[in-house]
Parts: sequence; structure tokens; C-alpha cells
Amino acid sequence: MGYTAESAGLVLSGGGLLLLFLMPIAGTLASKVQARYVIAFGWLALSAAMYYSTQHLNLAISFRSASLLRVMQVFGLGFLFVPINLVSYVGMPAQKSNSVAGLVNFMRNIGASIGTSMVTTLIARRAQFHQVNLAAHFTQGQPAFTQAAKALAARLAIRGLDTSRAASQANARLYRALIAQATTLAYIDTYWVLAVGAAIMFLLSFALKKNEPGAAGEVAAG
Repeated sequence: MGYTAESAGLVLSGGGLLLLFLMPIAGTLASKVQARYVIAFGWLALSAAMYYSTQHLNLAISFRSASLLRVMQVFGLGFLFVPINLVSYVGMPAQKSNSVAGLVNFMRNIGASIGTSMVTTLIARRAQFHQVNLAAHFTQGQPAFTQAAKALAARLAIRGLDTSRAASQANARLYRALIAQATTLAYIDTYWVLAVGAAIMFLLSFALKKNEPGAAGEVAAG
């Protein structure tokens, strides 16, 4: 999309600020209602955000729309971190709280590493898949490609390039557009997977143990 590091940071900053604002709210909610319901809401919001992303992500997306997508994707996460930590202590003896904290942190780090690796691999594989499919239409035998290449070469020739170089530059630019489109489609595929995964986690949230909302800050006695 051609964003600079500063522009990309600004797109992500809105989500970070929202997360800081939502986490205390999620903690308060967990003291009023069962934490598993807050977790279920977080997964549902995340699934909806990922589905929304599949419908609105494209190379022509504006800065405002990209920022909105990021905010929507982060919204559900704000209702997951604190309640999940709370549920981890339900039914555990107070003397084991340190062990629980260590195990939760360990699993969070492992889960983040595995999740990052899976998403990175999925994006790379799907980008290759879409690149192959799109490249099948980037041949001289395809009227749309031929017309686009000739039109672009003509515009480059007007700017002073000779015919041979203009044709070469036109093909190179079209290839870069192909790579960009393939990558975008790969991200859309990944958002679909994340949307389905979050929907499954929404259903599994109701299988978590109940907690006493009035004792949200306490470790349950075993």
C-alpha cells in the first residue's frame, strides 16, 4: 500500500490506545458478571471484526478505513486479556497462585509464538497460491493484460521512454501490481481463518468454569 513507517505506526496507534482504554473496563465487567461471558463477547467481537476485514480490505483502502479496521480488530482483544487471567485462577488453591501465574505467562508466550508463525506461514503460502493463479492471466494471450500493458507502455512513452524500455517498464509495473494483489488476497484468506477460529473460541468460552463475580480479585479456594 506504500505506507511509510510513520503512516503505518499511525494506523496501528489507534488500536493501541483503544486497548489501553478497554482493559480496565473489561476488568470492571469481570467483577460484575462471569468472566467467561466477557471472554465470549471478546471472541465474538474479534470474529466479527475479522469477517468485516475480509469484506473491506483492498489496495485502494484509505488511511481512515485502515485505521478503522485496526481499531475494530483490537476491540475484541480488550475483553480477553484480563478475564482470561482471572479465569485461570478459578478453583485453584491460594498457595498455587505463583505456579498458575508462571504457567499462564508461559502458555501466553508459547501461544503468541505459534500463532505468529502460523499466520506468517499462511500468508506466505496463500500469497504464492494467488500469485500463481493471477499469473495465469498475465500472458500476451489474455486481451485484458495485453490492453493494459499497451496502455501503460503508451503513457510511459509519452514521458520520454523509448518503445522497448516503455514496454519493459509496463510489464514490471503490472507484475508489481500482481504481487500486491496476491498479498492482499492472502491477508483476506488469513482473516477468514482467524474469523472462524475466533467463532470457535466463542463457543468454547462457555465451557470455562464459573467464577464468583463479587470475588474477581481473589483466588478461589480449592
